[in-house]
Amino acid sequence: MAKLLGIDAVDAVVARCVRDVEAIDVHTHLLPPTHGNLLLWGIDELLTYHYLVAELFMVMPCVSEEDSVSVGDAAPSPDDFYGWPKPRQAELVFEELFVKRTPLSEACRGVVTTLSRLGRGEQLRAAVRLPSRPRLTALRDWFAAQDASDHLERVFRLSKLKYAGAGAAERRREPVNGASSHTSVPTVMTNIPFAPEEAEHWTASPQPPLTPRLKTALRVDPMLVGDWRGICSVLRRASPPHPLSMEGCVAYLKEWVRRIRPIYLMASTPAGFTYTPTAAGPAAAELLEGALLRVAMEEGLPLALKVGAVRGANPALQAGGDGVEVSRLDWLRTLCAGYPSVKFLVTVLSAVNQHELCVLARKFGNLHVYGCWWFCNNPSIIETTTRMRLEMLGTAFTCQHSDARARDSSSRPSGTAPAPSRRRLLRAQVLDQLVYKWAHSREAVTPVLAAQYRKLLEAGWPLSEADVERDVGLLFGGAYEEFLAK
Repeated sequence: MAKLLGIDAVDAVVARCVRDVEAIDVHTHLLPPTHGNLLLWGIDELLTYHYLVAELFMVMPCVSEEDSVSVGDAAPSPDDFYGWPKPRQAELVFEELFVKRTPLSEACRGVVTTLSRLGRGEQLRAAVRLPSRPRLTALRDWFAAQDASDHLERVFRLSKLKYAGAGAAERRREPVNGASSHTSVPTVMTNIPFAPEEAEHWTASPQPPLTPRLKTALRVDPMLVGDWRGICSVLRRASPPHPLSMEGCVAYLKEWVRRIRPIYLMASTPAGFTYTPTAAGPAAAELLEGALLRVAMEEGLPLALKVGAVRGANPALQAGGDGVEVSRLDWLRTLCAGYPSVKFLVTVLSAVNQHELCVLARKFGNLHVYGCWWFCNNPSIIETTTRMRLEMLGTAFTCQHSDARARDSSSRPSGTAPAPSRRRLLRAQVLDQLVYKWAHSREAVTPVLAAQYRKLLEAGWPLSEADVERDVGLLFGGAYEEFLAK
């Protein structure tokens, strides 16, 4: 019989189990090294990520339209800033948020955690002490000397992300790119067939081998946006072209399912999204019902949904200008009830929606709640959300994913307008962010889980270390695997 834990031992056991568990990152925007510059990493990418760019322009002086052209050291407008080379952008972010101010925000602290765990803490501190720009040369040189594939492995080890041992759901599918069917379910990418710059990497022949660290997911946002014109453009460019019809759309999606063998389909809902099955024409509701849900059912694929983002709340900040809304979720209830054979993986951006989402997950066995996304990926909100989910869902949810939402990987000359459709399709995550996002999430989840165990012990329930290890494994990816295997 397993040795039972006393209440005084709970904190230490939970801390060890959470620290050591190999997590499954169920949703990222990472791409493999074979995708070239679509895999982002290094000090300049860390510092120019849209989280930090948004913080930069919170503290910069307001620039009038008449004074929008930078001169010397004058404060740049967002348009000026995005026209600069990436190293110059990074130097300004570092000076304003790390040199002139203490990096107290979660995004700034994340940079400190990441560099420290990569062994670059002293270089970071030395950069702060330099009297003027450029301050980041030593850090830039270190990252430039790293091999991309080796660095990916280093980041995964530091983040303690799972890569060994097959998940039940993955064993049901054929191996991808020659990988063994006994490969684990590791980090899940976001792969976008509607973005030509990414699609070309998947249509190349022969296909380069895909690292077993990464699995594919098929991202189809234009379906929920109802962007029929954009979809038709993609159908025309396909080789061979597909008919400009619902059947052509379905055929195109199935072609990509066969090509990349995704674990799930995914889309982010637009602001104010609703689902009205009687909508006429190729709008969002018809595309959802006539194409996306049909492919999900016929191919046996789950549908992952990200709900609550408001794109372009401040367009001048590009990806950093997106906001959040409290969303209606009655349409999700309708989908779960109307399509009981389709599994839905759902995360919401507004903290206000978290409670309703938990209630829905209690009512529908085909709905799985995952992660604390973007604006919810702050320790205080992770703690509150995880506490509520433990109380309402037990271990039947996935406590976290890294995500680090898409950033604009395009470049454009100063003074030109961004192309919104292109900006929304080109997306990538900074690899190094995995380090801090998983470290900080583990720190936030640990005391919440320990407190719940203490309450359970006080109520008279026996608890062993093996119980804790099992539960932690479920919260950090095991429940996701069980859900997919239903």
